[in-house]
Amino acid sequence: MKRAALLLLAGAAAAAAHAGPEYRNVTTGKPLRPGIYGRITVAAKAPPPPVIYAQPVIASQALVPARAQPVYLYVPPGQVRKWKENCARWSACDQAVLFVRVDDSPSRWGKWRERREAQLAMHERD
Repeated sequence: MKRAALLLLAGAAAAAAHAGPEYRNVTTGKPLRPGIYGRITVAAKAPPPPVIYAQPVIASQALVPARAQPVYLYVPPGQVRKWKENCARWSACDQAVLFVRVDDSPSRWGKWRERREAQLAMHERD
């Protein structure tokens, strides 16, 4: 029992360290957390957060100045895949965007896959 409690505390500490105070959600004003989407600010001397794509994505055909700093956004996975359709929701169509990756982020794809695999397993038993 004690071992399980220690593992739980270690996991919580690791999660807190991952989303520590160096990354903040501008929308909520709170630290970066899975499932809470928005524009992310990075503390002055903090390393950049992990991103999905190494190069910034620009949804429009606008010319972005070479020295312009990209904005960090944490958005749902479906919006990343169809960024041109969703950039207006974040007021970022004419900006270079780096999508922040949060490893334990909820994903509809993951849940859909779990349901599909459960249904296939049921059909195989019949």
